[in-house]
Amino acid sequence: MSLRAACSLSRRLTLVLMLALLMVSGMLSAGIWWVSREAMRREQEASAERIARLFEASLHTAMLRRDLGGLAEILSRLGHMQGVASAALLHPDGEIRFASRATDLGTRRPDLVAGLCLRSGCAESPPRIQPLEADDRLRIAYPIRNQARCAACHGPVDVHPVNGVLVVEFKGLVEGDISGQMRGLLPLGLAALGLFALAVGWVVRREVLVPVARLGDVADRVAEGDLSARAGEPGVGELGRLGLRLDSMTERLGRMIEASGRQQAYLQSLLDAAPDPMLVIAEDGCIVLANSAYLRLLGLAAGEAIGQPCHRVSRGLSEPCPTTLVRCPLAELRARPEPLRTVMSLRRRDGSEVSVEIHAAAVHTPDGRRMVVEAIRSLDDQVRFSQEQRLSAVGLLANGVAHEIHNPLASIRLALQSSLRGLRDGTMSGEDVTEYLVLVDKEIDRCVASTQRLLTLSHPPGETRPVDVRAAVEDTLALLEAERQTTGVSVQICLEPPGARVMADEAELRQVILNLVQNAFHAMPRGGQLRVALGREGADYHLSVSDTGVGIGADDQALVFMPFYSRRADGQQGSGLGLAICKAIVERHGGRIGVDSTPGVGSTFHVRLPAADGESP
Repeated sequence: MSLRAACSLSRRLTLVLMLALLMVSGMLSAGIWWVSREAMRREQEASAERIARLFEASLHTAMLRRDLGGLAEILSRLGHMQGVASAALLHPDGEIRFASRATDLGTRRPDLVAGLCLRSGCAESPPRIQPLEADDRLRIAYPIRNQARCAACHGPVDVHPVNGVLVVEFKGLVEGDISGQMRGLLPLGLAALGLFALAVGWVVRREVLVPVARLGDVADRVAEGDLSARAGEPGVGELGRLGLRLDSMTERLGRMIEASGRQQAYLQSLLDAAPDPMLVIAEDGCIVLANSAYLRLLGLAAGEAIGQPCHRVSRGLSEPCPTTLVRCPLAELRARPEPLRTVMSLRRRDGSEVSVEIHAAAVHTPDGRRMVVEAIRSLDDQVRFSQEQRLSAVGLLANGVAHEIHNPLASIRLALQSSLRGLRDGTMSGEDVTEYLVLVDKEIDRCVASTQRLLTLSHPPGETRPVDVRAAVEDTLALLEAERQTTGVSVQICLEPPGARVMADEAELRQVILNLVQNAFHAMPRGGQLRVALGREGADYHLSVSDTGVGIGADDQALVFMPFYSRRADGQQGSGLGLAICKAIVERHGGRIGVDSTPGVGSTFHVRLPAADGESP
């Protein structure tokens, strides 16, 4: 590529140089011809004037001697001199008195003396040199001045200032002489131009063509991806600096590409760290980034999805998804930029389909390009995770429920067995039996209360209504009493005012309290203090759950409410959904949830919910 470019440049420079040389040659020849012509013209004019003066002296001598024949002879010789076409001596009134051509004698040519001041009273008229354009000749009209010594024949000088006018016409000597000079100078000029052309060509090749070819070769290698190509300093001056700048640019380009690759790898690693499948789709529908979870979901190999249309990879279609049948996030976000949620079916490589929920949002890159980010979750996984969360909560409650029911049942059994033995052997009085029955009744009430708490917690969400916060807290702590005793945690409750009510769904509020208290127990595997407090803040109630556990690092505090994020201090693997569910429930009821924590000191979770009265105190 660079060689062809260099050859093309060489041909163009050669053509331009030849045209320039031809133009210079033409201009130089024209200049030489014009300068020579003008020089010859001036020389011819000077020669004509010298001849006229010489003839004037001869004429005066012949006139003093009254040698009219000699005068005619002088004119005849003058007319036959080389380069002279004709010569004539005219009277001031225009009559030709003497001439080199006999046919001109006695004729009148006033036009030859027109414009000359030949009468008395006029200023002295200089010789008139007149080029004849028709045949490239030169004519000089030279007034012969009267002298005092000629007064006897021509009268006084002041009356007759001019004796006559010498008119000499010269042949076209200029053209012939110029042609001769041109024939002599042209070969030398062409030789000089040829040497100049060779010198210019050598300089252009050495200083321009060779460095440009080298720069072109380096540019081609860089364009093909070889960023190690360097031009060095291919020449001096501008091309040398251009080579150094090209090398510097190539080096910077290499660093930028390397940094871009690292950034791309880092971005890919961030996406791969996400447990949910994720896609980044360009405006034209082609996949820009896809994480490993997405590839696993569809059974694709690494890199197989990049650059491919999303409808072909995700749904196995040759054309974009029909918007009348499928709610395509890409098409929806073009019309409405707000984040959206949709459900559709994706096709795996093996042909099976999986139903997914897609959360999509539009983003813009720094260069103005529009992208769509999709977070995908299999509906099967959602069901499984929800069931795991439910089973985990049930498992944690089972111990407490068993403890709350087992102890009353054991007491009931002992009382009944004692009553039966006493009644059989007649050793128990009626008062003793009554006492045992009262004990059984109390223990049954305990069991009923425990089951009622469990039913209230597991009740499906219903309408929002005023909920007694104290009752919800006390019932939840009662369900977790066995776990509290196992972990060795002490509980402090400070709920003011006693009848505080918030607008919420009772079952969901109890689930929030349950998750927060269980998390506090998990944060204190070796025991500690749990404090549950309630206070009024304007139109809201502020419920805080504090522990003296391991605490949460500053970097992790922003992540604890994200789904599937779990860092339990007791070493157990959690579902990572508890706090995410709490956040969703609280925000759904118009409240807020947050956390303050210091590693090694403990954590406090803050829940703010609207008061049932809806008024500020």
